[in-house]
Amino acid sequence: SDRLTNMASNILLLSKLENQNAVTDRAPFSLDEQLRHCLLLFEKEWSAKELDLSVELDEVSVTSNEEMLSHVWINLISNAVKFTPAGGAVSVSLTREYGCVRVEVSDTGCGMDAETRKRIFDKFYQGDLSRSAEGNGLGLSVAARVVELLGGTISVESAPGVGSSFTVVLPGETGADVRE
Repeated sequence: SDRLTNMASNILLLSKLENQNAVTDRAPFSLDEQLRHCLLLFEKEWSAKELDLSVELDEVSVTSNEEMLSHVWINLISNAVKFTPAGGAVSVSLTREYGCVRVEVSDTGCGMDAETRKRIFDKFYQGDLSRSAEGNGLGLSVAARVVELLGGTISVESAPGVGSSFTVVLPGETGADVRE
């Protein structure tokens, strides 16, 4: 029942985002604090797996939709923890670059082949079917749509047996008003 509830919530959220053309409810907030909070949501999981967690966050204030962005970070961090075996490593970084912000979430998990990388942002696609009971293939679709609405980009670099690194870049002029 939990999986069904989660899937219904994600479908409703994705449907709402797909029909949305502009980002509303923008307010200033600390992006580095938001990332710390999202990491702490998974402390039980990364502690149980004894993951080496590396966090390097510049202090960055943005004016954006805080709730929408939290969906992106929660999904990326959740996947990094889920797909990294015990004793592996997860890193999260936030840097300010020329009026943009760059967030990278990397892991030493199972990684993805080229076919999976091509389809990873597609609705309902799950590259690792052995973990299909743990998700519904909508999280990365939601993350990609949020980033798109904010005028940013999301990309992945990955190789089987090496891990994955997701990079989100949000521009200051259209998505996240970056303030020094």
